Amino acid sequence: MKFSDVHIGMLSKGDKKAFLLLYDNYFVSLTIFVQNFGLSKDDSEDIVQETFCRLNQNYNLPENLNAFKSYLYTAVRNKCFNYIRDEKRRKSNETVFLDLQDDLLIFDKIVENELYRQMHLLVKEMPPQCKNIFQRVLNGDTSEKIANDLNLSVETVKTQRKKAKRILREKYSLVYRSLYTFL
Repeated sequence: MKFSDVHIGMLSKGDKKAFLLLYDNYFVSLTIFVQNFGLSKDDSEDIVQETFCRLNQNYNLPENLNAFKSYLYTAVRNKCFNYIRDEKRRKSNETVFLDLQDDLLIFDKIVENELYRQMHLLVKEMPPQCKNIFQRVLNGDTSEKIANDLNLSVETVKTQRKKAKRILREKYSLVYRSLYTFL
């Protein structure tokens, strides 16, 4: 059945059958109309459905079929333009947010690199055996592995580790506190 002037009047009174007839007659063509603006099928269907929902709440509709079609296509077009505008804003805000996150990430990397540089300078000043053991600890070796490789007791390795940490603590307590989370 075709949607006609009679159905517009019924739609204005909230008639569900008239609404379903409107949906059957115009949903596909309006969706294709919206897709011509470069939107996906899902986004186009959402826009048309939202427009229909608003139509169902609007009881002050044009009574002439041609005026109603014009009203319908204009409403869908405006909804489409609003969607495109909002998407541009969302993407712009998302880009700004990602740029800020990149800046923070770069700052974190700078701080981390500076801390490693400071740590490297401190480790260079340590006694040779203490330095060797501490560098291996920083590389992820366990006390047992270091003791085996250097033919030392595990207690000696642990003592040298403690000594290295004490040296770091004494010389640069701020650097040590910052780096302690990495150890």
